[in-house]
Amino acid sequence: MKRIYRITFVLGLAALVLLAGCGKSGSGQSKEASDTLSFAFYAEIISMDSAFAYDFSTNIAVIQVTEGLLSYDENDQLQSYLCESWQEVDGLTYVYNVRNDITFSDGTPMTMEDVLFSIDRYRDPNLASYLAWMYDSVESITRTGDWQFTVKLKQADVLWKHTFATTAGHVHSKAFVQKAGDKYGKPDTGVLGTGPYVFTRWDVGSQIVMDYNKNWWNARNTGEPAIKKVVFLIIPEDTTRVMAVTSGQVDVTSSTPVEMIANVTSSSAVHLTKIPSAGLEFLSFNCKKPPFDDVHVRRAIAYSIDSASLYENIVKDFGGPTNYIPVPESLFLFEEDTWFNYQANCQRYDLNLEKARAELAQSRYPNGFTCTINVDEKSVTNSLALVLQQAVAPIGITANIERLSNDEIISLQFGSGINAQGVRPYDIAVFEWSSDFPDPSGVLVPLYFSSNSGDGGSNSCAYSNAMVDDLLLKQAASTSSKERTELMHKALDQINADVPNYIWTHQNWLFSVNNRITGGIDTLTGMWFWNTYVKNIKISG
Repeated sequence: MKRIYRITFVLGLAALVLLAGCGKSGSGQSKEASDTLSFAFYAEIISMDSAFAYDFSTNIAVIQVTEGLLSYDENDQLQSYLCESWQEVDGLTYVYNVRNDITFSDGTPMTMEDVLFSIDRYRDPNLASYLAWMYDSVESITRTGDWQFTVKLKQADVLWKHTFATTAGHVHSKAFVQKAGDKYGKPDTGVLGTGPYVFTRWDVGSQIVMDYNKNWWNARNTGEPAIKKVVFLIIPEDTTRVMAVTSGQVDVTSSTPVEMIANVTSSSAVHLTKIPSAGLEFLSFNCKKPPFDDVHVRRAIAYSIDSASLYENIVKDFGGPTNYIPVPESLFLFEEDTWFNYQANCQRYDLNLEKARAELAQSRYPNGFTCTINVDEKSVTNSLALVLQQAVAPIGITANIERLSNDEIISLQFGSGINAQGVRPYDIAVFEWSSDFPDPSGVLVPLYFSSNSGDGGSNSCAYSNAMVDDLLLKQAASTSSKERTELMHKALDQINADVPNYIWTHQNWLFSVNNRITGGIDTLTGMWFWNTYVKNIKISG
């Protein structure tokens, strides 16, 4: 059901009142709460099950409780974690040696059966995990030793090595999952993991509470975390969320609205941390549904938007200019000069109403049409939807705006309601994406490879181009960074010509952080949604 703003505002106020009763003050926390961290989300989480941890609220909650076979360090480099070691034998073969000394939070040992069950579960089409696409290149996963398994790929895939550092590599207790059944990961059941915190309570629309896992296996190596209790608060209303942070009643939020930055920077108790992400916000055109199956319609809309005015008046510090490619500069990690040169000279869609009308005239809908824009609850995306609505009106397109809750917009993005013909039930939607890996193809493959357009797939535009598929497969199999870059640029040429989506900004993440936090936030990178670990957060006092 759609949430309306009156309800979310009341929920936000309820969360604020709840915190006021927890002994916190504007100058910090009471002695009783000094080892408690409060983190405000702008939206409800989807599930505590890592198979569905694929958004910027859900991930942060889930990764405190369940853990992955690999992890990213502070420099976004892959490290062994629940795996003791791993090896890329060749382009098609990867061997993983699992630790034999891990326990779940209930004290039961983690077994190889749990590991392989968890991996097979992500691949199960009946589960429709949001991360299933990461396994598309896998031919087989086989146990090859007491504590070893081997992955064979169908074709070389440069992204595969990153999979187990995401929530697609998290391990769950087979016995607990099977006992919970359909209730696994849901509020009344939660999850059982190996992480430093245990699921305690989830009050839908209000909070998720976690306590320190006294059986945490890695405490013997790293010591116990300073924070023993975590409260994730759901505060959708921007003003309420910022008030909670600046008053000291909430310690951290990752979603500071740009129009309220001054409220944060003027506070003596809080500081703002801007993290350039590996992500983007975009208008997703439904390429399988009329009228957006017509490339001239998509181009007409692109030429109708004044991107310069959009950045100046709406986006501001929320993000940076896209320069008309979906790959952010933070992912120019090799062949950097070539990437910057491509960005400077690629096809552009600057505001030009004459071209917009000419494109629409070439389409099957020369007299215009009426459509709907689906958008989430964030203020910046709603402002963007209003700008788009006004921008397309002069060329004869009437765009209505329909606001959805965060879980509804994410479900829509990953194919909820898709019919037997593979058609998704929307016209235009405002979605966000961040590369799951420190690699430019972490944007291109999920968003544009045709096989990712089905139920649970991340190709929300349902875009399909055989040449783009071929180029993306070739770059994924190449060991040459120069060749990979050339192939990706050829794919981008075609993607730009087809305009399956309109990239309106490359995101920045604006964290508001209480000054009592002295480490663990300010050093985060574009992969922050995989490694914002509460166990690493340092607090004073």
